[in-house]
Amino acid sequence: MDQALKDQGLGVAGWRVVPTDDACLGTIAKDTLPQIEQVFVTTDKSQREFAVSLYVARRKAEIALSADEDFYICSLSDKVISYKGLMMPVDLPVFYTDLGDPELATAICTYHQRFSTNTAPRWPLAQPFRLLAHNGEINTIEGNRNWARARSDKFATELLPNISELQPIVNTTGSDSSSMDNMLEFLLIGGMNLYRAARMIVPPAWQNLDTMDAELRAFYDYNSMHMEPWDGPAGMVLTDGRFAVCMLDRNGLRPSRWVMTKDGFICTASEIGVFDYQPEDVVAQGRVGPGQILSIDTETGEVLHTADVDDRLKKPSRTSSGCVSIPCRWNRP
Repeated sequence: MDQALKDQGLGVAGWRVVPTDDACLGTIAKDTLPQIEQVFVTTDKSQREFAVSLYVARRKAEIALSADEDFYICSLSDKVISYKGLMMPVDLPVFYTDLGDPELATAICTYHQRFSTNTAPRWPLAQPFRLLAHNGEINTIEGNRNWARARSDKFATELLPNISELQPIVNTTGSDSSSMDNMLEFLLIGGMNLYRAARMIVPPAWQNLDTMDAELRAFYDYNSMHMEPWDGPAGMVLTDGRFAVCMLDRNGLRPSRWVMTKDGFICTASEIGVFDYQPEDVVAQGRVGPGQILSIDTETGEVLHTADVDDRLKKPSRTSSGCVSIPCRWNRP
């Protein structure tokens, strides 16, 4: 790992063994408990260059150590830290004592309480992944993975001049959620706007919607030529460190409710009541429906609903949306 970071012109300030308490773990979790460490990285690069260098360093390290099934990098980012564990959700801050420390604060927290039904529980498969947490299944996952592999020699972006050295971009051995996370991360590192990347991977049902705005239809029509939908049933929450996003795929078969309170908190979850609040403190509430999206921009304080996001997608010149020019070019083989 150190060498991979140094090869990208990054400095290693040091390593830290993450403090943990395994008293709360069960037998399976204890028997497979990995050594968990954090690395502190220094740089004089710009924020964009730093993010790209971290991504390349991580992929190089993963490829070099691919034979080691126990090696996994939860996150290597300048904005997001991921914690994974095989434990009851209530025990997460017990196992990771950092999470019980009031000095560790964040504007965004995504979490996933999941008891695996179609894969054997493993530390690397615990959610959230590096950007997203996903509830449900991706029924098109084999096709999505195959298309990603088939188009691998067509991926091009000025930010990643040696993409071929980072293949495979999308894993074929992890969970369906982890593969989607791989694709989302790759699009963002390649320079794509978060909203466009999310809507390219998980679009709403737009084809037969006659009342859709013509500019918005053109956006989805254009993007549909680049990638097939990663279809659920799926509910997702994700963050790149600035935007907190909740969305459902076009089937809408997973519940997603949100509540905003007077103290400035907004919470989305599959159920109402996942955190304590008084009814009189609620200033707004609702649900995210099929193909809809809810986003919070922690930099500007904006709460964006589906129509707001759609408005930014069809008008990419609006810099307030965080939209940028897209250097990532895709072509069908």
